[in-house]
Amino acid sequence: MLFPLRVAAIVLGFGVSGMWAQTAGQAKRPKVVVISLDAFAAESLRDPLLPAPTLHRLMKAGVYATAMQPINPTVTWPNHTAMVSGVNASKHHVVVNGLVVGQREDTAPKIEPHTPKAQLVAVPTVYDAAHAAGLVTAEVDWVAIEKADGITWRVPEWPDPDGPIERDLIAQGVVSRADLGRFHKGPSQAWRDRIYTASAADIIRQHHPDLMLLHLLALDGIEHGTGFGNDSGRNTIAFLDDRVKEIVDAVREAGDLDQTTFLIVSDHGQQSVQHQLHAAVLLKGLAQPAFCIPESGYALCYQKAATAGSVAALKVVFAGKPGVRAALSAAEAAKDGWPLPSATNQGADVVLYAQNGYSFSGGDTGAFVTDSAKETGAHGYLNSEPLMQAIFIASGAGIAAKGEIPAFQNLDVAPTIARLLGVTLKDVDGKALTGIYTAK
Repeated sequence: MLFPLRVAAIVLGFGVSGMWAQTAGQAKRPKVVVISLDAFAAESLRDPLLPAPTLHRLMKAGVYATAMQPINPTVTWPNHTAMVSGVNASKHHVVVNGLVVGQREDTAPKIEPHTPKAQLVAVPTVYDAAHAAGLVTAEVDWVAIEKADGITWRVPEWPDPDGPIERDLIAQGVVSRADLGRFHKGPSQAWRDRIYTASAADIIRQHHPDLMLLHLLALDGIEHGTGFGNDSGRNTIAFLDDRVKEIVDAVREAGDLDQTTFLIVSDHGQQSVQHQLHAAVLLKGLAQPAFCIPESGYALCYQKAATAGSVAALKVVFAGKPGVRAALSAAEAAKDGWPLPSATNQGADVVLYAQNGYSFSGGDTGAFVTDSAKETGAHGYLNSEPLMQAIFIASGAGIAAKGEIPAFQNLDVAPTIARLLGVTLKDVDGKALTGIYTAK
């Protein structure tokens, strides 16, 4: 159970009654703001001393899940796509943070992140449905969304100094053109997250989007470098809490607070790692050559012309090896929600899972297992793992103050957004949450 929020309100020393005070003006259509705090584990939200007063206020005023289960693989792009499509990777076909290319050739495959959404995501999304219904949509640093037709206003992961929102920020002195030119060489992810937040706030104040998707990455970056459950992560959560407050304040300043529902989500959790697995070390000398893409808690193995026999041989290479939890054929992995190679070229011939404390990484020489130089953080482990569970908070317009709700799958986020906006999202596996709304 998450800690009692009545205690939190006393400790934090403020009430919540004024947070959702209605603004003057004409009645408007419903709006939804989705803020994804990358790698924010449900376990972290259970900390009674977590320095997150804004999140606590939202929880007190609305609902929060015991946990939200991600899909496999528990990494960023597949789960952000699940949250806006309502289906898992077996249908949306996103299996890494980008598009796997060159996977069945004589050389190692690569991941191409700059892939148009139409090529990467195999299904419609809730922002497509909203856009088709005539609603204004926006995204800032969302993923698997490049050049998406269903977005009205955007600031992508790599901002464009000549983009309309970016020009606004430059004119306001929030950021310089030179800053945007060296954006991913900037001082920190926190610096980038501040600019992403300012971008979303600018869109909200000027363009009043009906659906805003905002993705912030600072916690994921810190935990990758330092591991899970330490003060570096907690301090970063405090920073992100301020960013959430900045968005709430922007909605209030825009005059849209009484029409806006806030959904605070994450894509996965994180766990600490002490050992590295170098899959390529074991692939030498195979009768049928294979390449594996290491992705921390999992690895995807491809063969140029896989057969039942070559897949069986590849599984034997990894079965029972230290740090390997499982080596699954495509058919076996499909039971965990992975796509089949017959459905998409993204589907792997063999899926490897790492045991907790181990992470697949690069390198094809030396030992298969090496000790990490320091404790780091990783995800990509089975979505049943406790530390992979994500957060979900819903608060604001249309949401009842009911407190904690049971855990659910993140496939339910997209149809819940659709219900809040009054649009139709077809052919999804998730279902709109029930029992969290105020009576009409």
